[in-house]
Amino acid sequence: MSTLDVRHPGLHDLIAPDASIERVAGGLVFTEGPVWRKRDSTLLFSDIPNNRIVRWRRLPEGPELTTFATGRSNGLTLDRQGHVLAAEHGGRGVARIADDGARVVLADKFQGKQLNSPNDIVVKSDGSIYFTDPPYAVRVATPGAARPEGWWAAAIPGKEQSCNGVYRLAPDGALHLLTDDMALPNGLAFSPDESILYIDDSARKHIRAFDVRADGSLTNSRILLELASSDPGVPDGLKVDLQGNVFCTGPGGVWVCRADGTLLGRIILPELPANLAWGEDGSVLFMTARTSVYRIQTKTRGAILG
Repeated sequence: MSTLDVRHPGLHDLIAPDASIERVAGGLVFTEGPVWRKRDSTLLFSDIPNNRIVRWRRLPEGPELTTFATGRSNGLTLDRQGHVLAAEHGGRGVARIADDGARVVLADKFQGKQLNSPNDIVVKSDGSIYFTDPPYAVRVATPGAARPEGWWAAAIPGKEQSCNGVYRLAPDGALHLLTDDMALPNGLAFSPDESILYIDDSARKHIRAFDVRADGSLTNSRILLELASSDPGVPDGLKVDLQGNVFCTGPGGVWVCRADGTLLGRIILPELPANLAWGEDGSVLFMTARTSVYRIQTKTRGAILG
């Protein structure tokens, strides 16, 4: 199986034709939300069914896989001080997780009503936190069973929010609803200069781009890329490199496009990926994929925090 599904020769400017995929962790259940922490050279990611955040790192004697913290997280990121922030899929809130596992809830309600199940999360340079809030953990499907078509639009017991929103948590603690017209908002990432926020919609299988106003709100919604495909999978995790290229896990692998929406191709993995993160020196892309975590060396770089 080829590592790359090339749709445009520009893909080879980002990933070498002979780049190989390395499996760095396995034997897990469903991995999600990776983030690289520079200060201790560790990869943190969620192991959702086991209600924990896993820590992976290379040691002289070999790789180490341990539990960093327990909790019902999905997407992870770092704030500007290097603290771990978690979109708590099962916990139905956003929390800051200390190194000793202590958890501080930053947001779990909007206008007095419980959030759905925060899915992915990103921090802007001014300290504001953006996150998506689909209802995946509110309606728990039988393990292995497919959800019915359009399930997100039906009445869901326990769902208090009237929409599946995207939110901004301001530095002063105020929570703002940014958009309420997405079916299943999932991954999100800023352009390098933070003038654009990309958000993918798993149900509609596309990536949308929004201009970011000075006050942090969003405007000028448009579709960047359609990810419709007969391959299994939906748009999920989303990252941007320092050149503005967009990397999104989706049907069949990781989709890569330019900032103008030109599709360059896909990275094909042995397992269907859910999320991804830049790591090591910024040129390595880590990908969480069902029971495993993979890495691939690229010719580009992404921003590394903490």
